[in-house]
Amino acid sequence: MASKAEKYHKDDLRGDLLRAGRKYVDEEGHHSLSVRTLAQSVGVSPGAPYHHFRDRRSLLLALAIEGYAELSRFAESTVNAGLSPEETLHEMGMQFVGFAGSSPRLLELMYESELTSPSVDPVLVQYQDIGHAALLRPLREAFPDGDESEIGLRSLAFWSTIYGFASLRRKHMIEKIEPREVDRSEVVRRVVSLAVSAALKAD
Repeated sequence: MASKAEKYHKDDLRGDLLRAGRKYVDEEGHHSLSVRTLAQSVGVSPGAPYHHFRDRRSLLLALAIEGYAELSRFAESTVNAGLSPEETLHEMGMQFVGFAGSSPRLLELMYESELTSPSVDPVLVQYQDIGHAALLRPLREAFPDGDESEIGLRSLAFWSTIYGFASLRRKHMIEKIEPREVDRSEVVRRVVSLAVSAALKAD
């Protein structure tokens, strides 16, 4: 008969694998991650993880989904916090840049990996749609009589700025052009503020 500890481990094997996978991605990136590697790290047989993940891609997809779900929770709590449209957009922008800074390798898996090329996995599209819907809410509040196409363009411009900035920063591609006399955290705040101002600027 299995001991209580063994039974718990088996019952929570999926969670153990995901936690170990997140740690591996954070430290090493996703490229070398394998199901066998995770099996070894949590102390189970090489075949045990396949009861939860049919292959490496499904494991990576589950890890990416966890990242998107985390961002979705941030966004949902922000849009329901009773803030002004400007405050909401600013907070959402800061949250994303912060996430990109704290989990750069997970962000790469979510947006720039085999899960998104040559096309985005349909499951990830669903989460991206959730994020887009959250972004539209403060813009619709700011422009209650606005044309949906115009609101969509403002959303696109804002998201492109925030994601582009976060991505370039993650890859250390803009360090040389960031103002050296300005603290790096203040650079983030100012870039996000400028993106918000552009998104909310009246024609």
